Amino acid sequence: MSKRTHLAFALLLSAYLFRFSPQQLLFVPIVLISAMLPDLDLALRGFPLVEHRKTFHNIWFTAAAAYAILHLTGSPLVAELSSIGIISHLLMDSSTKVGVMWFYPLSKWKLSGPLRTGGRADTMIGILSLIGASYFIIF
Repeated sequence: MSKRTHLAFALLLSAYLFRFSPQQLLFVPIVLISAMLPDLDLALRGFPLVEHRKTFHNIWFTAAAAYAILHLTGSPLVAELSSIGIISHLLMDSSTKVGVMWFYPLSKWKLSGPLRTGGRADTMIGILSLIGASYFIIF
């Protein structure tokens, strides 16, 4: 999925999950930033063992990031919010034809869907996610 769709979906997810929380506006930035963490592999492409949609697009990275964030911040809540952002990214990328190997490198099993990154469906999901997030934030 495109970056804007990742961000829009993460916003929708956090707006829905925290719709009854008075701290909602504090939670959203953490989820949004975390939703982009799996794409660090794009910035680190030249490093050994770093491959897009493998190195940081799996459940092991999610767990390691949550653990690191917990120890850096001392906050289980921040670690949980970060996990939500990362998982939202994996879910969106799992809906594309390229898919995600959730258990890489232990398994090459891949969850993939029919969508194309940058296609019409990608754009529509982004727009609908923004509309849905707006609803949950306002109401």
